[in-house]
Amino acid sequence: MADTYAMSGNTPNYSGMLFNKGNTKTPFSTMIGARRKSTNHTEFVTGQEFETAQGSQPDISESKSLTAPDSSIVTRDQKTNVTQIFQESVGISYGKISNMGTLGGINVAGQQPNPPTEEDFQIAAKMAKIAQDIEYTFINGVYQKSTGDSVANRSRGLLNAITSNAIDADGKPLSFLLLCEALKLIDDSNGSLDGLILGLDATSRMQLNADAAANGLTIVNAGRVVNGIAIDTVLTPLGTVGIRSLKYLPAGTVAVFDPLVMAPVEQPVPGKGNFFLEELAKTGAGTKKQIFGQIGLDHGPEWYAAKITGLSTNMPKNGDLARKVYQISASDLADEPALGKLTVASVASTTTVGKTKVTVTPAKDSGNSYKYKVGSNATGVVLNQNVQTWQAWNGTDEIEATSGQVITIVECDASYKAVKAGSATVKSKTE
Repeated sequence: MADTYAMSGNTPNYSGMLFNKGNTKTPFSTMIGARRKSTNHTEFVTGQEFETAQGSQPDISESKSLTAPDSSIVTRDQKTNVTQIFQESVGISYGKISNMGTLGGINVAGQQPNPPTEEDFQIAAKMAKIAQDIEYTFINGVYQKSTGDSVANRSRGLLNAITSNAIDADGKPLSFLLLCEALKLIDDSNGSLDGLILGLDATSRMQLNADAAANGLTIVNAGRVVNGIAIDTVLTPLGTVGIRSLKYLPAGTVAVFDPLVMAPVEQPVPGKGNFFLEELAKTGAGTKKQIFGQIGLDHGPEWYAAKITGLSTNMPKNGDLARKVYQISASDLADEPALGKLTVASVASTTTVGKTKVTVTPAKDSGNSYKYKVGSNATGVVLNQNVQTWQAWNGTDEIEATSGQVITIVECDASYKAVKAGSATVKSKTE
């Protein structure tokens, strides 16, 4: 493509205030900009990932402890991203530089051209374009590592970095519960729920606002500030989440992220810096300058973030703002997940006084475990109740209890959440 130089005919001088119709906001880049990093390599490390084992109760007898267990290792996996080039040029003819006093449009005596110099205006406009390109790339960038001089490096953006915690909304509008579902995914992935930001567009913001209004919830305006960016907040049972509009999110997509684990990574040119202005060789009666810089996104651990795609792109209507009254039918309740049932039986021990032998059907699922309590009455249990503090039982050992008491057995998952329960009256050996 041939150079286009600013000349007296194609960029006439006008007087009056300048108003930019284009976007100038870069909230995502600004929020993560406080932790700016520098590299001298196109590929940089975003972190190392490893996973420790899920907690469980060991079953090690004294005799077993005399022999140490087989050694094992925890492996690590290094994650990387790349910087990429952002480059623009500005060309001004000598005729234009020397003709700033000639005004076009309405000429009123005493008025001055605005901008006063064409070169400064063009450079500022190109820098603003680079800022928008960086903002777009940091959100939507598709990763590509160069395989040769003619293949560009392309930095991975936030949305393409998120792979673990993704929700397909299937055309539903953004709601309080969908947001909570995204937070739960982050929590289940062992990510942090502190300091999270929900990035969204105007339509999704209105959908969330309508859902909040219909359910008696409140979104607090300018509840916090992140690196100079005012953030609204919404309170959820899983924590407080900031809300900020992001320009370049695809329609029907929102992202939950932690700006404190992210950073722009710059790759400056020695002796010149990054995003510097440099005059190029002259070929005639004009001056051409380039702006050159290299930058990429350190997105941190991707499981610290979540995305919701496939959201409705329709604005809410007046009826969506009305306070909701829910009528629950028997069929609705039947569809709700329920606590599973265990059949528990107790017979007296044949060997030990004061103990009972308990059997449970059906057998527990793989990865689950048993917990129990003994009392004068059956202990109430609800689905997903945390029973971590209950007594552990391996499913075979006899349990110490008094005849006539009631034993409640719970099958729980690896997070100690109850999935099934049952009770029986204790029968123990008395003599």
